[in-house]
Amino acid sequence: MAMKKRNNMKERETVFRYKRGCSVCHRLPTPVKFALMLCAALAVMFIPLYAVCVGITLTAAFAFVCRFTPKEQVADIRPALYYAAFLFVLNITANLYALSASDAGPARTPADIAAIAVPNAAYILYAVRLALVMQISALLFRTTTSIEIKKTLCAAEIRVRSLLRKCPLAKNLPPDARWGKNAALMISFIPALFELWEKLNRAYRARGGKRGLKKYRILLVALIALSFHHASQKALALAVREVSPAGN
Repeated sequence: MAMKKRNNMKERETVFRYKRGCSVCHRLPTPVKFALMLCAALAVMFIPLYAVCVGITLTAAFAFVCRFTPKEQVADIRPALYYAAFLFVLNITANLYALSASDAGPARTPADIAAIAVPNAAYILYAVRLALVMQISALLFRTTTSIEIKKTLCAAEIRVRSLLRKCPLAKNLPPDARWGKNAALMISFIPALFELWEKLNRAYRARGGKRGLKKYRILLVALIALSFHHASQKALALAVREVSPAGN
């Protein structure tokens, strides 16, 4: 019983995994959630640093009200932290290259070292913006099922197609929602990909695997192989139901 509960806790900490609930965000209609979160994610790209920090705090508080634990919230922004660390390494590498190419020579003073190691304001702004976008995306995936996402995208596409068919140049446009189905399939694959990674990571640690570059080399190969298998199973299921990915 304790093992089952621990496994359920680990599954809930998977990035973007749907969590059942009856919070305000769960009860909000899916089209409204899509519109609000899309507008919010776009607005994040144009607001200053202090506003982004306030947005991160408010989004975390709202997620806590929606019964998302701190561990779940940290798990959702973990990919953004990894990407920020990768950009930080690239930033240091670029600074070292720029310093070596200049006439100043190697870094000798504390000011030179600070200029290399301390990230600039543009990097910090980009990193916190990315974290806020991940928080907003997590609210959508955590409170919306894949079926609700598919229905919303298909309904939106059918509506757009019906409007376009009134134009003489697009009167022969098919009325089906082929692009909406493809987009929903692609979006549903995002949390599945993170879930596969978590399962591989847990299996690797259970077998006594050590941290390091070797771990990521092994897990990335396995992740790619399992992702292709998962995609083939999806395609086979669609073919069995006589529903092609194009939405016939």
